[in-house]
Amino acid sequence: MIRSVAHLQSLAWQRAHLARHKRSWIIMGVVVVIALFVGAFGYFGPVAWFALTNAVLHTTYRLAVAYGIALVLGVAIALVVGWSPFADALFPVFDILQNVPSFALIPFFIYFLGYTDMMIILFAVSSVIWPILFAVLTAIKNAHSDLNDAATIFGARGLRRIPYYLAPLSFPAILTGSIVGIAIGWESVIGAEIITSITGFGAFIKDASATGITHVAIAGMLVILVIVFVINRLIWAPLLAESGKRYSE
Repeated sequence: MIRSVAHLQSLAWQRAHLARHKRSWIIMGVVVVIALFVGAFGYFGPVAWFALTNAVLHTTYRLAVAYGIALVLGVAIALVVGWSPFADALFPVFDILQNVPSFALIPFFIYFLGYTDMMIILFAVSSVIWPILFAVLTAIKNAHSDLNDAATIFGARGLRRIPYYLAPLSFPAILTGSIVGIAIGWESVIGAEIITSITGFGAFIKDASATGITHVAIAGMLVILVIVFVINRLIWAPLLAESGKRYSE
C-alpha cells in the first residue's frame, strides 16, 4: 500500500513536470515565432548579427568560467565548514559578506585587475558563489539526525564523510543554488561590461542604446532570452527531475 501511494505520487510529480516542460516550450515557441514574424518585416534588418553573436559569446564565456570557479569554491567551502564545529560561528560572517553590495566592489576589482576578462570573471564569482554556498550549508545544517547517524554507522567518518555522505546530500542544494547563482551571474557580467565598456553583450547594448537603435538592443535581449531558456530546459530541468526522483525522501 505504501509503495503504491509512493508510486502514484511519483507519477503525479512526473506528469506535472512534463506539463510545465511542455508549457515552457510552447511559450518559447510563441516568442520565437513573433520574433521571426517581426524580423520578416525588416525590423531587425540593420542588426549586425556577427557583432551581436561575438558579444554574446564573450559574455557567455565569462559567465561559464565564473560559474565554474564559484561552484568549486562554494561547494568546497560549504562541505568543509558545514560539518565543522565552527559552522554556527561562520554562518553570520558569510551572511554579512553576502550582503555587501557587489557593484560597490567593482572599483577594487578594476584597481587590482584592470579592464580585463579576469576582472569581470572574478567580479562575477563574488556574486555567484553566495547562493551556492548558502544552499549547501543550509542542506547540511538541516540534515536529519538519523541520516547523520546512519552515515557514521556505515563508515562515513573523517574525510570520507565528505564524498560519501555530504556531497550526495548536498546535490539538490547545489542545483538550486546554481540556478539562482547563474541568474545573478548574468546580471553581474552584463553590468560589469556596461560599466567598463569591455567587449561583451553589456557593451553591445550600451552602444546600441547610446545611438538610439532600440531594435538592436531588443534583438540582443531576445538572443540572451533564448540562451537562458535552452540552458534551463536542456541542463537544469533534467538535473532537477533526476534529483527529485533520486534524492526525494
